[in-house]
Amino acid sequence: MFIKIFLITYRYKLTVISIIGGGTIGSSIAIPLKRSGFEVIVTRRNTAVLKHLESYGISVMSDNKTASKEADVVFLTLKPVDIIPEVRKIEENIRGKLLISMAAAIPLKLIKDAAPHSIVVRAMTNIAAKVGAGFTPFCVDDGDQEVAKRASSILSALGEVYLVEEKYMDALTALSGSGPAYILTIIEAMMYGGLKLGLPRDLALKASYQTVMGSAKLLAESGEHPSELKEKVITPGGTTIDGIYELEDARVRTAIMKAIEVSTMKANKISESIKKLEQ
Repeated sequence: MFIKIFLITYRYKLTVISIIGGGTIGSSIAIPLKRSGFEVIVTRRNTAVLKHLESYGISVMSDNKTASKEADVVFLTLKPVDIIPEVRKIEENIRGKLLISMAAAIPLKLIKDAAPHSIVVRAMTNIAAKVGAGFTPFCVDDGDQEVAKRASSILSALGEVYLVEEKYMDALTALSGSGPAYILTIIEAMMYGGLKLGLPRDLALKASYQTVMGSAKLLAESGEHPSELKEKVITPGGTTIDGIYELEDARVRTAIMKAIEVSTMKANKISESIKKLEQ
């Protein structure tokens, strides 16, 4: 009987999730979390821009203290510079609760120092979480496996989850957190290529994104290296090799690699600047 009551109580304690900061990521994760059976509250100063979430049964408010008090799990989806000040404001209401930060560059230690009585997790997802197709790496304080299981059970509503060491989080923020912007730029360029050749806009767009989706699915399910699959498309003297030549001449691969590198460096700089502010 005690075990049954404990399990019911434990399940209930994971029910109410408050998302502090209803910007792009906050709004994106609210919908899949609600669809996964959680009660969801999202906060933002200007609640009018969150009205569309109410149609999903998501509560909207401007008071972070009230939202954090009502919650059993709290997500932080604010700008990095706002995370620690806001955590201090709501600290009394998040004691003993699971606190998941989705802010770029803010290390676990800084959050833990500001909320010493909370169970802190650092994570980073991307906007594909809105349709349950995000990639969410996360790390936990001292590698606590029980906390990791709890966090994973919640974050899995957003798509794929992956437990990592914290030292990888800034690079993953640049790779998968910012990644949709890079991929969407490529899709847009492919669409424009189609438009330049006279394809109707809707056809050019669909052909572009479906090609990217199909290629990613093939890569994920085949287990082959990207270069191996690419070579299967290229035939001697065919059309593809001419296109590949232009991509290599334009140093597209180098540009993407540099984009990820400089994004990581920016995350490192943000982290260092916030650490200095907190000293």
